[in-house]
Amino acid sequence: MTYLIPSHEQAHAGLRAIKSVLTSAGPLDGPRRDAIAAVQRHLVHTDFDVDALAPIAPEELARAVRDPALREQLVSGLCAMTLCGERVDGRELLEVERFAEALGARPPAVRQLHRLYERRLLLLRIDISRNALLGKSVRRMLDEGGVYGLARNLASFAGILENEPVAARYRSLEGYREGTLGKELFAFYRANGFSFPGEKRGVPEGVLTHDLSHILAGYGTDLRGEALTIAFQAGYRRENPFGILVFLLVQLQQGVQLTVLAPSQQGMLATPGLADELARSFVRGTKMSVDLMDDWDFWSVMDVEVEELRRRYGVLPWAAAAA
Repeated sequence: MTYLIPSHEQAHAGLRAIKSVLTSAGPLDGPRRDAIAAVQRHLVHTDFDVDALAPIAPEELARAVRDPALREQLVSGLCAMTLCGERVDGRELLEVERFAEALGARPPAVRQLHRLYERRLLLLRIDISRNALLGKSVRRMLDEGGVYGLARNLASFAGILENEPVAARYRSLEGYREGTLGKELFAFYRANGFSFPGEKRGVPEGVLTHDLSHILAGYGTDLRGEALTIAFQAGYRRENPFGILVFLLVQLQQGVQLTVLAPSQQGMLATPGLADELARSFVRGTKMSVDLMDDWDFWSVMDVEVEELRRRYGVLPWAAAAA
């Protein structure tokens, strides 16, 4: 399901639902207020006065939003906005449930919100990983190399052994022309001190799309760059894009470590302007013509210049994503 742009009336009803959920436990805090402003500015293109928005009953929202896909997106969005605060309150969870029931939509984010609230963190980690960044990647590794290939990828990542043929293929990228995706990937890994897939402690090949997204989007590897890259991936994702936003918010806003590939942090959205930048990066991803996480054969374009790939895939310059 790609991101759907609601009509003006649907956006108004959706924002009233967001306010209904987020004020059920008290006044809006700063990060959530910033998140609502970013949604209005970049995703639904409205400028309603948040303080003047009246709450909406779930049944009224159901009458305003009929499309099943848009309903599912809206419920997923309610879950994501709930995660923008310092913690999830039981009253907010109850409101999300009321809207999910009225709309007949129960995306994975609802279940994940429950697991976070109940602190069932092992189940939460498995659920989010399976439905967000890792599930498709693990399936791809199984398709290409079978269980043995998957085991070797994971063994390399754990530092147990080196898969020399795989590592050698990535090291060969050093000989690619300047400006090509392959050469940029080689430079990216060397500049950041990362190990290549196949090397000990190297990332599994199945998650390499994340690093290539860094390169195509032009984001760094500090916390801001990581967050913007994940938001960018959520935008271009054609299957469950909000699953990746939930991953981002649980890892970096709620402070729950979901993957050893990146550190967790609590309260990311307290950073001034970051909510706005995340929304812009998400929109930047939605403008792309291809889902890089959907069986993209990156080896077939390693010798293509990054600027050409940006044109080919529709990666907008950062300044253009502000509109």
